[in-house]
Amino acid sequence: MPSSIERVIEMVNSFSNQDGNGIWDRRTRFNEILDERNEAVSEVLFKKIGSPQGYHFLDVGCGGGGTTVRMANSVSSNAHVTGIDISEPIVSLAQGNMKSIKNVDFILADAETYQFGTIKFDGVISRFGVMFFSDPIKAFTNIHGAMREHAFLTFICWPPRQENAYFYTMTEAVLKHTGKEYRDTGTEPGPLAFSDNAYVESVLNSSGFSNVSIETVKTQLSAKMTPEFDAGMHMEYGPSSLLIKEAQPDEIMKKKIYEELLFVCTSHQKGEYVSHDAVINVVSAIA
Repeated sequence: MPSSIERVIEMVNSFSNQDGNGIWDRRTRFNEILDERNEAVSEVLFKKIGSPQGYHFLDVGCGGGGTTVRMANSVSSNAHVTGIDISEPIVSLAQGNMKSIKNVDFILADAETYQFGTIKFDGVISRFGVMFFSDPIKAFTNIHGAMREHAFLTFICWPPRQENAYFYTMTEAVLKHTGKEYRDTGTEPGPLAFSDNAYVESVLNSSGFSNVSIETVKTQLSAKMTPEFDAGMHMEYGPSSLLIKEAQPDEIMKKKIYEELLFVCTSHQKGEYVSHDAVINVVSAIA
């Protein structure tokens, strides 16, 4: 029987051989644990928006639908919430999990180009779902066009890597063994595309939004899991996994990276949970 390290290396080898769509399969597989880990992030998001008034709301990059349903529970019973995501596996998961909830629906499409029709949204939210647009101004202009005048936009994104203990620690654990230096991806589509506050404000203003505000909040990414599971997940999904794929490590290096990640995850173990310190940006604007 293969050891836990050998099983992780087998998964990473499979990941390295997949095309770009493989990331969505992994996002779907880890959906439940990621939703749990991001629960504190969701708390920040929904505390910010309070009890919004209106009848139509949009969740951009909705993932498995957890934030979409929570939004539906935050608005009046006769309001409707639409989740939109570009990933077929994750939208199928959301549709299957939430089919009994009457006031939500899910669209498989790119919010950058999707024609929303005549419905005008009273509010738009996103939890880590807006940093991947190929043309952010085009995307937010399109979203703005689907919103009522004075409707709210609130989303969560990541600050710079060096200001975020979670991102910094997990990526450094990989770089320590690849011998490579971290490459700042700037505003390229990806987790840190919106880490520059001035850039975010410029994008939103250029897209028709006003009253842009950005608040930095400290939080915890916490979920009930073993350090071994957490380290294995980071080998396959998230900022660490991207660096691993770029490095194309051999089996020896993969083992060293896993052991380093396991050391980090174990240091963040609190009973049955693994909790990483993190910092997020809460962005708000008015259409």
